[in-house]
Amino acid sequence: MNAKSTSLLLGLLALIVAAAVFVLGPTEAPETGTGDLEPTSGLRAPEPGGGAGGARDVSDVTLARTTVDGSTGAPTSVLWPLVVDLELRERADLPTLAGIDPGATLGSGATARLAGRVGLGVDEAAEATIRFIAGPNTGRVLRTDDEGRFGATDLLPGLSMVKIEGPGLVGATREVRLRQRHEALLNIGFGRLGNVQGFVFAGEDEPVENAIVTIDGHSTRTDMEGFFYLAGLASGRTHIEIEKQGFASLREEVAVTASFTTPIDRLKYRLQPGSSLQVLVEGNVGGPGPAEIWLSPGVSNRLSNFPYWKLNPVRAIPGQLTTIRDLPSELIRVQVFRPGARAVPESRNVNLRGTQTQSLTVQLQSTPKVTGVVRQDGVPVPGATVRLEAPDQVQAALRHYRQPVQFLESGYHALPPNARQVTTTDERGRFVLNQWTDDTPARYLAAEAPDGTAAALRLIGRDDTDVSLDLEPHAEARGVLTIETNGRFQGLPVEWRVNGAPRADFTADPGEPLTFTGLREGIWRVRATWHAQEVVDERKVEVTAGGTELQVELPQDAIVGQDREAWTRAGREYPF
Repeated sequence: MNAKSTSLLLGLLALIVAAAVFVLGPTEAPETGTGDLEPTSGLRAPEPGGGAGGARDVSDVTLARTTVDGSTGAPTSVLWPLVVDLELRERADLPTLAGIDPGATLGSGATARLAGRVGLGVDEAAEATIRFIAGPNTGRVLRTDDEGRFGATDLLPGLSMVKIEGPGLVGATREVRLRQRHEALLNIGFGRLGNVQGFVFAGEDEPVENAIVTIDGHSTRTDMEGFFYLAGLASGRTHIEIEKQGFASLREEVAVTASFTTPIDRLKYRLQPGSSLQVLVEGNVGGPGPAEIWLSPGVSNRLSNFPYWKLNPVRAIPGQLTTIRDLPSELIRVQVFRPGARAVPESRNVNLRGTQTQSLTVQLQSTPKVTGVVRQDGVPVPGATVRLEAPDQVQAALRHYRQPVQFLESGYHALPPNARQVTTTDERGRFVLNQWTDDTPARYLAAEAPDGTAAALRLIGRDDTDVSLDLEPHAEARGVLTIETNGRFQGLPVEWRVNGAPRADFTADPGEPLTFTGLREGIWRVRATWHAQEVVDERKVEVTAGGTELQVELPQDAIVGQDREAWTRAGREYPF
Protein backbone atom coordinates (compact mmCIF):
# COMPACT_ATOMS: atom_id res chain seq x y z
CA MET A 1 0.00 0.00 0.00
CA ASN A 2 1.47 3.34 -1.01
CA ALA A 3 1.74 6.41 1.25
CA LYS A 4 -1.23 8.17 -0.35
CA SER A 5 -3.52 5.14 0.25
CA THR A 6 -2.28 4.80 3.82
CA SER A 7 -3.03 8.48 4.51
CA LEU A 8 -6.52 8.15 3.05
CA LEU A 9 -7.26 5.01 5.10
CA LEU A 10 -6.09 6.65 8.33
CA GLY A 11 -8.29 9.67 7.57
CA LEU A 12 -11.34 7.46 7.05
CA LEU A 13 -10.65 5.53 10.27
CA ALA A 14 -10.38 8.80 12.18
CA LEU A 15 -13.74 9.93 10.85
CA ILE A 16 -15.36 6.61 11.85
CA VAL A 17 -13.97 6.88 15.37
CA ALA A 18 -15.09 10.51 15.60
CA ALA A 19 -18.60 9.63 14.49
CA ALA A 20 -18.78 6.89 17.16
CA VAL A 21 -17.64 9.36 19.82
CA PHE A 22 -20.24 11.85 18.64
CA VAL A 23 -23.08 9.26 18.77
CA LEU A 24 -22.11 7.39 21.97
CA GLY A 25 -20.70 10.37 23.80
CA PRO A 26 -17.14 10.88 25.11
CA THR A 27 -15.86 8.58 27.81
CA GLU A 28 -14.47 11.60 29.64
CA ALA A 29 -15.72 15.15 29.61
CA PRO A 30 -13.27 17.47 27.81
CA GLU A 31 -11.65 20.25 29.77
CA THR A 32 -13.10 23.70 29.24
CA GLY A 33 -11.08 26.88 29.42
CA THR A 34 -11.71 29.54 32.05
CA GLY A 35 -9.90 32.35 30.24
CA ASP A 36 -7.08 32.45 32.79
CA LEU A 37 -3.89 33.90 31.36
CA GLU A 38 -0.87 31.62 31.60
CA PRO A 39 2.47 32.24 29.85
CA THR A 40 3.66 29.76 27.26
CA SER A 41 7.03 29.18 25.67
CA GLY A 42 8.19 28.85 22.09
CA LEU A 43 8.48 32.41 20.73
CA ARG A 44 8.83 32.88 17.01
CA ALA A 45 10.39 36.03 15.59
CA PRO A 46 7.87 38.14 13.65
CA GLU A 47 8.42 38.76 9.98
CA PRO A 48 9.26 42.34 8.98
CA GLY A 49 6.68 44.48 7.25
CA GLY A 50 3.30 46.00 7.86
CA GLY A 51 0.26 44.32 6.37
CA ALA A 52 -2.96 46.26 6.13
CA GLY A 53 -2.08 49.33 8.10
CA GLY A 54 -2.02 53.07 7.59
CA ALA A 55 0.29 56.04 7.45
CA ARG A 56 2.53 56.00 10.49
CA ASP A 57 1.43 58.28 13.31
CA VAL A 58 1.18 57.94 17.06
CA SER A 59 -2.52 57.03 16.92
CA ASP A 60 -2.04 54.28 14.37
CA VAL A 61 -1.54 50.70 15.52
CA THR A 62 1.53 49.69 13.55
CA LEU A 63 2.03 45.92 13.66
CA ALA A 64 4.68 43.62 12.38
CA ARG A 65 3.24 41.05 9.98
CA THR A 66 1.68 38.54 12.34
CA THR A 67 2.52 34.87 11.79
CA VAL A 68 0.90 31.62 12.84
CA ASP A 69 2.76 28.58 14.11
CA GLY A 70 1.68 24.95 13.78
CA SER A 71 0.00 24.97 10.36
CA THR A 72 0.79 22.62 7.49
CA GLY A 73 -2.66 22.47 5.89
CA ALA A 74 -3.81 19.17 7.40
CA PRO A 75 -6.84 17.56 5.66
CA THR A 76 -10.16 18.06 7.39
CA SER A 77 -13.87 17.45 7.02
CA VAL A 78 -14.66 20.61 9.01
CA LEU A 79 -16.53 22.69 6.48
CA TRP A 80 -16.64 26.10 8.16
CA PRO A 81 -13.65 27.98 9.55
CA LEU A 82 -13.03 29.23 13.03
CA VAL A 83 -13.04 33.03 12.64
CA VAL A 84 -10.69 34.81 15.06
CA ASP A 85 -10.69 38.59 15.50
CA LEU A 86 -7.78 40.17 17.38
CA GLU A 87 -8.09 43.86 18.22
CA LEU A 88 -5.53 45.87 20.16
CA ARG A 89 -7.28 48.00 22.79
CA GLU A 90 -4.41 49.36 24.87
CA ARG A 91 -0.70 49.40 24.10
CA ALA A 92 1.64 48.36 26.90
CA ASP A 93 4.46 50.61 25.69
CA LEU A 94 2.67 53.96 26.07
CA PRO A 95 4.72 56.43 28.14
CA THR A 96 3.42 57.87 31.40
CA LEU A 97 3.93 61.16 33.20
CA ALA A 98 4.13 61.40 37.00
CA GLY A 99 1.03 63.02 38.46
CA ILE A 100 -0.62 63.48 35.06
CA ASP A 101 -3.57 61.49 33.77
CA PRO A 102 -3.96 61.98 29.99
CA GLY A 103 -7.69 61.34 30.41
CA ALA A 104 -7.84 58.71 27.68
CA THR A 105 -5.69 56.11 26.01
CA LEU A 106 -3.88 57.18 22.86
CA GLY A 107 -6.11 56.48 19.87
CA SER A 108 -9.17 55.76 22.04
CA GLY A 109 -11.40 57.84 19.76
CA ALA A 110 -10.59 55.70 16.70
CA THR A 111 -13.45 53.22 17.07
CA ALA A 112 -15.04 53.28 13.61
CA ARG A 113 -14.82 50.12 11.51
CA LEU A 114 -14.62 49.46 7.79
CA ALA A 115 -14.75 46.15 5.95
CA GLY A 116 -15.21 45.15 2.35
CA ARG A 117 -14.01 43.33 -0.71
CA VAL A 118 -12.56 44.32 -4.07
CA GLY A 119 -13.19 41.98 -6.98
CA LEU A 120 -12.87 41.67 -10.73
CA GLY A 121 -16.01 39.58 -10.91
CA VAL A 122 -18.27 37.46 -8.74
CA ASP A 123 -15.60 34.91 -7.84
CA GLU A 124 -12.36 36.64 -8.82
CA ALA A 125 -10.57 38.66 -6.15
CA ALA A 126 -8.51 41.75 -6.92
CA GLU A 127 -5.26 42.98 -5.42
CA ALA A 128 -5.83 46.58 -4.37
CA THR A 129 -4.93 49.38 -1.98
CA ILE A 130 -7.62 51.47 -0.32
CA ARG A 131 -6.14 54.90 0.40
CA PHE A 132 -7.92 57.58 2.46
CA ILE A 133 -7.56 60.84 0.53
CA ALA A 134 -9.99 63.12 2.38
CA GLY A 135 -11.41 63.32 5.89
CA PRO A 136 -9.96 62.61 9.35
CA ASN A 137 -8.20 59.38 8.27
CA THR A 138 -6.27 60.97 5.40
CA GLY A 139 -3.06 59.05 4.79
CA ARG A 140 -4.25 55.67 6.07
CA VAL A 141 -3.77 52.83 3.61
CA LEU A 142 -5.52 49.44 3.74
CA ARG A 143 -4.61 46.47 1.54
CA THR A 144 -6.59 43.52 0.31
CA ASP A 145 -5.65 39.93 1.07
CA ASP A 146 -5.61 37.03 -1.40
CA GLU A 147 -9.42 36.93 -1.31
CA GLY A 148 -9.77 40.64 -2.06
CA ARG A 149 -10.89 41.38 1.51
CA PHE A 150 -9.79 44.38 3.54
CA GLY A 151 -10.72 46.06 6.80
CA ALA A 152 -9.78 48.14 9.82
CA THR A 153 -11.29 48.61 13.28
CA ASP A 154 -9.28 51.66 14.42
CA LEU A 155 -10.56 54.44 12.17
CA LEU A 156 -11.67 57.93 13.16
CA PRO A 157 -15.38 58.60 12.63
CA GLY A 158 -16.57 61.07 10.01
CA LEU A 159 -17.08 61.40 6.29
CA SER A 160 -14.10 60.05 4.36
CA MET A 161 -13.11 59.56 0.75
CA VAL A 162 -11.05 56.57 -0.34
CA LYS A 163 -9.22 55.80 -3.55
CA ILE A 164 -9.17 52.19 -4.73
CA GLU A 165 -6.41 51.19 -7.12
CA GLY A 166 -4.38 48.14 -8.03
CA PRO A 167 -2.78 46.17 -10.87
CA GLY A 168 -5.22 45.75 -13.76
CA LEU A 169 -7.92 47.90 -12.14
CA VAL A 170 -9.38 51.05 -13.67
CA GLY A 171 -9.51 52.53 -10.18
CA ALA A 172 -12.28 54.30 -8.29
CA THR A 173 -12.94 56.85 -5.54
CA ARG A 174 -15.76 56.25 -3.08
CA GLU A 175 -17.26 57.99 -0.06
CA VAL A 176 -17.56 56.14 3.24
CA ARG A 177 -19.51 57.32 6.25
CA LEU A 178 -17.75 56.08 9.38
CA ARG A 179 -19.43 56.09 12.78
CA GLN A 180 -18.18 55.33 16.28
CA ARG A 181 -18.37 51.63 17.19
CA HIS A 182 -20.15 50.81 13.92
CA GLU A 183 -18.92 48.93 10.86
CA ALA A 184 -19.31 50.41 7.39
CA LEU A 185 -19.19 48.14 4.35
CA LEU A 186 -17.53 48.96 1.04
CA ASN A 187 -17.70 46.33 -1.69
CA ILE A 188 -16.64 47.23 -5.20
CA GLY A 189 -16.34 45.18 -8.38
CA PHE A 190 -14.47 45.97 -11.57
CA GLY A 191 -15.92 43.16 -13.66
CA ARG A 192 -18.72 44.95 -15.52
CA LEU A 193 -18.02 48.63 -16.11
CA GLY A 194 -20.45 51.42 -16.96
CA ASN A 195 -20.38 54.67 -18.92
CA VAL A 196 -21.62 58.14 -17.94
CA GLN A 197 -22.46 61.08 -20.20
CA GLY A 198 -24.14 64.43 -19.73
CA PHE A 199 -23.98 68.21 -20.19
CA VAL A 200 -22.61 71.19 -18.25
CA PHE A 201 -24.32 74.57 -18.52
CA ALA A 202 -23.96 78.05 -17.05
CA GLY A 203 -27.23 79.61 -15.99
CA GLU A 204 -30.17 78.06 -17.86
CA ASP A 205 -28.87 76.81 -21.21
CA GLU A 206 -25.42 78.26 -21.99
CA PRO A 207 -22.98 75.39 -22.66
CA VAL A 208 -19.73 75.45 -20.70
CA GLU A 209 -16.80 74.40 -22.85
CA ASN A 210 -13.53 72.95 -21.52
CA ALA A 211 -14.85 72.30 -18.01
CA ILE A 212 -13.01 69.52 -16.19
CA VAL A 213 -15.40 66.70 -15.29
CA THR A 214 -14.20 64.04 -12.85
CA ILE A 215 -16.17 60.89 -11.98
CA ASP A 216 -14.76 58.19 -9.72
CA GLY A 217 -11.28 59.67 -10.11
CA HIS A 218 -11.40 59.70 -13.94
CA SER A 219 -11.39 63.04 -15.77
CA THR A 220 -12.36 64.48 -19.13
CA ARG A 221 -13.29 67.90 -20.56
CA THR A 222 -16.54 69.17 -22.01
CA ASP A 223 -16.78 70.03 -25.72
CA MET A 224 -18.20 73.23 -27.23
CA GLU A 225 -21.72 72.01 -26.50
CA GLY A 226 -20.91 71.31 -22.87
CA PHE A 227 -21.06 67.56 -23.48
CA PHE A 228 -18.91 65.04 -21.60
CA TYR A 229 -18.50 61.26 -21.80
CA LEU A 230 -16.58 58.97 -19.46
CA ALA A 231 -16.32 55.24 -20.18
CA GLY A 232 -15.13 52.23 -18.20
CA LEU A 233 -16.21 53.23 -14.66
CA ALA A 234 -16.76 50.84 -11.76
CA SER A 235 -20.45 50.41 -10.96
CA GLY A 236 -22.01 51.85 -7.82
CA ARG A 237 -22.73 55.20 -6.24
CA THR A 238 -19.90 57.70 -6.60
CA HIS A 239 -19.49 61.45 -7.18
CA ILE A 240 -19.06 63.82 -10.09
CA GLU A 241 -16.95 66.97 -9.70
CA ILE A 242 -17.00 69.81 -12.25
CA GLU A 243 -14.38 72.59 -12.33
CA LYS A 244 -14.11 75.64 -14.57
CA GLN A 245 -12.24 78.89 -13.98
CA GLY A 246 -14.66 81.67 -13.10
CA PHE A 247 -17.24 79.27 -11.62
CA ALA A 248 -17.69 77.65 -8.24
CA SER A 249 -16.80 73.96 -8.46
CA LEU A 250 -19.74 71.57 -8.17
CA ARG A 251 -19.83 68.15 -6.55
CA GLU A 252 -22.84 65.82 -6.61
CA GLU A 253 -23.59 62.13 -6.19
CA VAL A 254 -24.01 60.06 -9.35
CA ALA A 255 -24.81 56.41 -10.01
CA VAL A 256 -22.83 54.21 -12.40
CA THR A 257 -24.74 51.15 -13.65
CA ALA A 258 -22.83 48.03 -14.70
CA SER A 259 -22.74 47.41 -18.49
CA PHE A 260 -24.95 50.45 -19.06
CA THR A 261 -24.56 53.96 -20.51
CA THR A 262 -26.44 56.80 -18.88
CA PRO A 263 -29.06 58.23 -21.30
CA ILE A 264 -27.70 61.34 -22.99
CA ASP A 265 -30.44 63.66 -21.75
CA ARG A 266 -30.52 62.50 -18.11
CA LEU A 267 -27.59 64.36 -16.51
CA LYS A 268 -27.46 68.15 -16.79
CA TYR A 269 -25.36 70.23 -14.42
CA ARG A 270 -25.43 73.99 -13.97
CA LEU A 271 -22.47 75.99 -12.67
CA GLN A 272 -22.79 79.23 -10.72
CA PRO A 273 -20.40 82.19 -10.99
CA GLY A 274 -17.62 82.06 -8.42
CA SER A 275 -17.23 84.43 -5.49
CA SER A 276 -13.92 85.73 -4.14
CA LEU A 277 -12.52 86.16 -0.66
CA GLN A 278 -9.54 88.33 0.29
CA VAL A 279 -7.87 87.47 3.60
CA LEU A 280 -5.27 89.60 5.34
CA VAL A 281 -3.44 87.87 8.19
CA GLU A 282 -2.02 90.43 10.63
CA GLY A 283 0.48 89.82 13.38
CA ASN A 284 3.70 88.14 12.29
CA VAL A 285 3.93 85.86 15.32
CA GLY A 286 4.59 82.16 15.52
CA GLY A 287 6.06 80.25 12.67
CA PRO A 288 8.35 79.81 10.91
CA GLY A 289 6.49 79.25 7.66
CA PRO A 290 3.19 80.58 6.32
CA ALA A 291 -0.17 80.57 8.04
CA GLU A 292 -2.86 78.17 6.83
CA ILE A 293 -6.39 79.22 5.91
CA TRP A 294 -9.06 76.51 6.24
CA LEU A 295 -12.50 77.00 4.70
CA SER A 296 -15.64 75.01 5.49
CA PRO A 297 -19.44 75.44 5.20
CA GLY A 298 -20.80 78.01 7.63
CA VAL A 299 -23.93 75.91 8.19
CA SER A 300 -22.85 72.71 9.91
CA ASN A 301 -26.05 70.67 9.58
CA ARG A 302 -26.04 70.29 5.80
CA LEU A 303 -23.72 69.02 3.11
CA SER A 304 -22.22 71.51 0.70
CA ASN A 305 -21.90 70.86 -3.05
CA PHE A 306 -18.50 72.57 -3.03
CA PRO A 307 -15.37 70.39 -2.61
CA TYR A 308 -13.65 72.35 0.16
CA TRP A 309 -11.33 69.43 0.85
CA LYS A 310 -9.55 69.99 -2.48
CA LEU A 311 -8.86 73.63 -1.59
CA ASN A 312 -7.70 73.32 2.02
CA PRO A 313 -5.37 74.51 3.31
CA VAL A 314 -4.61 77.82 1.56
CA ARG A 315 -1.14 79.14 2.45
CA ALA A 316 -0.98 82.78 3.49
CA ILE A 317 2.03 84.98 4.27
CA PRO A 318 1.32 87.25 7.28
CA GLY A 319 1.10 90.86 6.19
CA GLN A 320 0.26 89.98 2.57
CA LEU A 321 -3.21 89.88 1.01
CA THR A 322 -4.33 86.39 -0.05
CA THR A 323 -7.13 86.13 -2.64
CA ILE A 324 -9.18 82.92 -2.93
CA ARG A 325 -11.34 82.74 -6.07
CA ASP A 326 -14.16 80.60 -7.44
CA LEU A 327 -15.85 80.00 -4.10
CA PRO A 328 -19.57 79.15 -3.75
CA SER A 329 -22.21 81.74 -2.94
CA GLU A 330 -22.93 80.61 0.60
CA LEU A 331 -22.02 81.19 4.21
CA ILE A 332 -18.49 79.90 4.80
CA ARG A 333 -16.41 79.45 7.91
CA VAL A 334 -12.82 80.76 7.91
CA GLN A 335 -10.12 79.54 10.28
CA VAL A 336 -6.45 80.47 10.32
CA PHE A 337 -3.69 78.41 11.95
CA ARG A 338 0.05 78.88 12.41
CA PRO A 339 2.47 77.10 14.74
CA GLY A 340 3.05 79.21 17.83
CA ALA A 341 0.10 81.50 17.05
CA ARG A 342 -3.67 81.57 17.34
CA ALA A 343 -6.32 83.51 15.43
CA VAL A 344 -8.55 85.77 17.55
CA PRO A 345 -11.38 84.92 17.31
CA GLU A 346 -10.67 81.31 16.35
CA SER A 347 -13.15 81.33 13.44
CA ARG A 348 -15.11 83.84 11.38
CA ASN A 349 -18.17 83.45 9.15
CA VAL A 350 -18.36 85.24 5.81
CA ASN A 351 -21.43 85.38 3.57
CA LEU A 352 -20.34 85.22 -0.08
CA ARG A 353 -22.70 86.40 -2.81
CA GLY A 354 -22.49 86.13 -6.61
CA THR A 355 -19.36 87.57 -8.18
CA GLN A 356 -18.67 89.94 -5.28
CA THR A 357 -15.36 89.99 -3.43
CA GLN A 358 -15.53 89.95 0.35
CA SER A 359 -12.62 91.01 2.58
CA LEU A 360 -11.57 89.62 5.93
CA THR A 361 -8.79 90.56 8.34
CA VAL A 362 -7.57 87.93 10.80
CA GLN A 363 -5.42 88.86 13.77
CA LEU A 364 -2.81 86.40 15.05
CA GLN A 365 -1.63 86.39 18.64
CA SER A 366 1.23 84.52 20.21
CA THR A 367 0.23 81.39 22.09
CA PRO A 368 2.07 78.94 24.39
CA LYS A 369 4.35 76.73 22.34
CA VAL A 370 6.09 73.40 22.51
CA THR A 371 9.58 73.61 21.06
CA GLY A 372 12.36 71.10 21.01
CA VAL A 373 14.94 69.15 19.11
CA VAL A 374 14.97 65.65 17.65
CA ARG A 375 18.24 63.72 17.93
CA GLN A 376 19.55 60.29 17.06
CA ASP A 377 22.75 59.06 18.67
CA GLY A 378 23.22 62.60 19.96
CA VAL A 379 23.08 64.18 16.49
CA PRO A 380 20.21 66.55 15.48
CA VAL A 381 17.93 65.06 12.81
CA PRO A 382 16.66 67.48 10.13
CA GLY A 383 13.49 66.54 8.24
CA ALA A 384 12.08 64.37 11.03
CA THR A 385 8.28 64.22 11.29
CA VAL A 386 6.95 65.48 14.63
CA ARG A 387 3.36 65.04 15.81
CA LEU A 388 1.55 66.40 18.83
CA GLU A 389 -1.76 64.61 19.46
CA ALA A 390 -4.60 64.58 21.94
CA PRO A 391 -5.22 61.15 23.48
CA ASP A 392 -8.82 61.20 22.20
CA GLN A 393 -8.64 63.10 18.93
CA VAL A 394 -12.37 62.88 18.27
CA GLN A 395 -13.39 64.62 21.50
CA ALA A 396 -10.66 67.25 21.02
CA ALA A 397 -11.96 67.98 17.50
CA LEU A 398 -15.55 68.28 18.67
CA ARG A 399 -14.51 70.71 21.42
CA HIS A 400 -12.75 72.81 18.81
CA TYR A 401 -15.71 72.81 16.39
CA ARG A 402 -18.21 73.21 19.28
CA GLN A 403 -20.41 70.68 17.52
CA PRO A 404 -21.93 67.24 18.28
CA VAL A 405 -20.40 64.14 16.77
CA GLN A 406 -22.85 64.23 13.82
CA PHE A 407 -20.96 67.29 12.56
CA LEU A 408 -18.14 65.02 11.43
CA GLU A 409 -20.46 63.63 8.74
CA SER A 410 -21.26 67.03 7.24
CA GLY A 411 -18.08 67.15 5.16
CA TYR A 412 -14.52 65.90 4.78
CA HIS A 413 -13.23 67.48 7.98
CA ALA A 414 -9.53 67.17 8.61
CA LEU A 415 -8.49 66.98 12.24
CA PRO A 416 -8.06 70.49 13.72
CA PRO A 417 -4.67 71.34 15.25
CA ASN A 418 -5.89 70.94 18.83
CA ALA A 419 -6.43 67.26 17.99
CA ARG A 420 -3.35 66.67 15.85
CA GLN A 421 -0.48 68.88 14.70
CA VAL A 422 2.23 67.74 12.30
CA THR A 423 5.47 69.49 11.42
CA THR A 424 9.03 68.66 10.36
CA THR A 425 12.31 69.60 11.99
CA ASP A 426 14.55 72.26 10.47
CA GLU A 427 18.22 71.85 9.54
CA ARG A 428 19.11 72.00 13.25
CA GLY A 429 16.59 69.31 14.17
CA ARG A 430 14.30 71.82 15.91
CA PHE A 431 10.50 72.06 15.80
CA VAL A 432 7.73 74.43 16.95
CA LEU A 433 4.14 73.43 17.76
CA ASN A 434 1.18 74.97 19.59
CA GLN A 435 0.70 73.68 23.11
CA TRP A 436 -3.16 73.49 23.06
CA THR A 437 -3.36 72.42 26.71
CA ASP A 438 -6.64 74.27 27.27
CA ASP A 439 -8.48 71.22 25.91
CA THR A 440 -6.25 68.41 27.17
CA PRO A 441 -3.79 68.62 30.10
CA ALA A 442 -1.50 65.98 28.62
CA ARG A 443 -0.59 65.16 25.02
CA TYR A 444 1.51 62.63 23.16
CA LEU A 445 4.54 63.96 21.31
CA ALA A 446 6.03 61.66 18.69
CA ALA A 447 8.88 61.90 16.22
CA GLU A 448 10.01 59.67 13.38
CA ALA A 449 13.17 59.65 11.31
CA PRO A 450 12.85 60.68 7.64
CA ASP A 451 13.46 57.08 6.53
CA GLY A 452 10.97 55.67 9.04
CA THR A 453 13.48 53.41 10.75
CA ALA A 454 13.53 55.09 14.17
CA ALA A 455 10.98 56.84 16.38
CA ALA A 456 10.35 58.38 19.79
CA LEU A 457 7.19 58.88 21.87
CA ARG A 458 6.62 60.97 25.01
CA LEU A 459 3.70 62.11 27.12
CA ILE A 460 4.01 65.83 27.94
CA GLY A 461 2.08 68.17 30.24
CA ARG A 462 1.52 71.93 30.49
CA ASP A 463 4.95 72.57 31.96
CA ASP A 464 6.77 70.79 29.15
CA THR A 465 7.57 73.61 26.76
CA ASP A 466 11.06 72.62 25.59
CA VAL A 467 11.38 68.93 24.83
CA SER A 468 14.14 66.72 23.47
CA LEU A 469 13.22 63.53 21.62
CA ASP A 470 15.83 60.81 21.14
CA LEU A 471 15.05 58.46 18.26
CA GLU A 472 15.46 54.73 18.76
CA PRO A 473 15.03 51.91 16.23
CA HIS A 474 11.46 50.65 16.02
CA ALA A 475 10.93 47.94 18.62
CA GLU A 476 9.85 44.54 17.38
CA ALA A 477 6.29 43.52 18.15
CA ARG A 478 7.00 40.41 20.25
CA GLY A 479 3.68 39.57 21.84
CA VAL A 480 2.51 35.95 21.55
CA LEU A 481 -1.03 34.62 21.92
CA THR A 482 -1.69 30.88 21.98
CA ILE A 483 -5.23 29.53 21.62
CA GLU A 484 -5.62 26.00 22.95
CA THR A 485 -8.62 24.04 21.67
CA ASN A 486 -10.22 20.84 22.92
CA GLY A 487 -10.14 17.35 21.44
CA ARG A 488 -9.22 18.03 17.80
CA PHE A 489 -8.17 14.98 15.79
CA GLN A 490 -8.20 16.60 12.32
CA GLY A 491 -7.33 19.93 10.75
CA LEU A 492 -9.26 23.08 11.63
CA PRO A 493 -9.70 25.81 8.99
CA VAL A 494 -9.05 29.25 10.43
CA GLU A 495 -9.81 32.76 9.21
CA TRP A 496 -8.38 35.60 11.27
CA ARG A 497 -8.10 39.36 11.34
CA VAL A 498 -5.81 41.77 13.19
CA ASN A 499 -7.46 45.12 13.89
CA GLY A 500 -9.94 44.31 11.14
CA ALA A 501 -7.27 43.54 8.53
CA PRO A 502 -7.69 40.02 7.11
CA ARG A 503 -4.66 37.72 7.30
CA ALA A 504 -3.96 34.63 5.22
CA ASP A 505 -6.35 31.75 5.94
CA PHE A 506 -4.78 28.51 7.14
CA THR A 507 -5.65 25.04 8.45
CA ALA A 508 -4.34 24.19 11.93
CA ASP A 509 -2.86 20.73 12.41
CA PRO A 510 -4.69 18.18 14.62
CA GLY A 511 -4.02 18.66 18.32
CA GLU A 512 -1.79 21.70 17.75
CA PRO A 513 -2.61 25.07 19.35
CA LEU A 514 -3.05 28.23 17.31
CA THR A 515 -0.05 30.45 18.05
CA PHE A 516 -0.21 34.06 16.85
CA THR A 517 3.12 35.86 17.02
CA GLY A 518 4.34 39.34 16.14
CA LEU A 519 1.61 41.07 18.17
CA ARG A 520 2.21 44.31 19.99
CA GLU A 521 2.25 43.82 23.76
CA GLY A 522 -0.83 45.12 25.52
CA ILE A 523 -4.53 44.48 26.11
CA TRP A 524 -6.21 42.74 23.17
CA ARG A 525 -9.85 41.97 22.62
CA VAL A 526 -10.32 38.45 21.28
CA ARG A 527 -13.48 37.27 19.58
CA ALA A 528 -13.96 33.90 17.87
CA THR A 529 -16.94 32.36 16.08
CA TRP A 530 -17.59 29.11 14.27
CA HIS A 531 -20.50 28.91 11.82
CA ALA A 532 -22.17 31.95 13.48
CA GLN A 533 -21.75 30.43 16.98
CA GLU A 534 -19.93 32.49 19.61
CA VAL A 535 -16.83 30.63 20.76
CA VAL A 536 -15.06 33.55 22.45
CA ASP A 537 -17.23 36.58 23.20
CA GLU A 538 -14.94 39.64 23.06
CA ARG A 539 -12.70 38.50 25.89
CA LYS A 540 -9.95 40.91 26.98
CA VAL A 541 -6.53 39.31 27.11
CA GLU A 542 -3.17 40.73 28.14
CA VAL A 543 -0.66 39.67 25.48
CA THR A 544 2.99 39.61 26.55
CA ALA A 545 6.31 38.73 25.00
CA GLY A 546 6.49 35.75 27.35
CA GLY A 547 3.36 34.33 25.76
CA THR A 548 -0.29 34.26 26.76
CA GLU A 549 -2.51 31.18 26.59
CA LEU A 550 -6.25 31.23 26.02
CA GLN A 551 -8.36 28.08 26.42
CA VAL A 552 -11.21 27.77 23.90
CA GLU A 553 -13.88 25.07 23.80
CA LEU A 554 -15.00 24.34 20.25
CA PRO A 555 -18.49 23.19 19.29
CA GLN A 556 -18.59 19.44 18.70
CA ASP A 557 -19.35 19.96 14.99
CA ALA A 558 -16.13 21.97 14.67
CA ILE A 559 -14.26 18.87 15.87
CA VAL A 560 -16.14 16.03 14.15
CA GLY A 561 -16.71 17.91 10.90
CA GLN A 562 -19.50 17.63 8.34
CA ASP A 563 -20.55 14.84 6.00
CA ARG A 564 -20.43 14.68 2.21
CA GLU A 565 -24.01 15.95 1.90
CA ALA A 566 -23.24 19.13 3.86
CA TRP A 567 -20.21 19.81 1.67
CA THR A 568 -22.26 19.25 -1.46
CA ARG A 569 -25.00 21.62 -0.27
CA ALA A 570 -22.31 24.25 0.33
CA GLY A 571 -21.11 23.82 -3.25
CA ARG A 572 -17.74 22.43 -2.24
CA GLU A 573 -15.95 19.16 -2.96
CA TYR A 574 -15.78 16.68 -0.10
CA PRO A 575 -12.09 16.31 0.88
CA PHE A 576 -12.11 12.53 1.56
